[in-house]
Amino acid sequence: MSNLELNDFYSSAYLITIGFELMDIYKVGSQSTFVFEGSDEAREELSKFYTMEATVNAAKYAQEVKKLKTIIHQHSNLKSATNSYGKE
Repeated sequence: MSNLELNDFYSSAYLITIGFELMDIYKVGSQSTFVFEGSDEAREELSKFYTMEATVNAAKYAQEVKKLKTIIHQHSNLKSATNSYGKE
């Protein structure tokens, strides 16, 4: 299955929060794209996110949002920044 590429920051943070691995980040102009391994499970979780049926630990989600923002804002070369994104 092909990779799943998202331009939506918050849905990407959601996928990371529930355990999906961020494979890459790239930027075109000012738009960041977040790359995950494509799977039916990831697509199902995105559907839950967009229909407001998803539930996560709020503190963990906030932590992942902050980490993802840090990567985007502190690194001009997002390709190498992906490697520094650490899961706990």
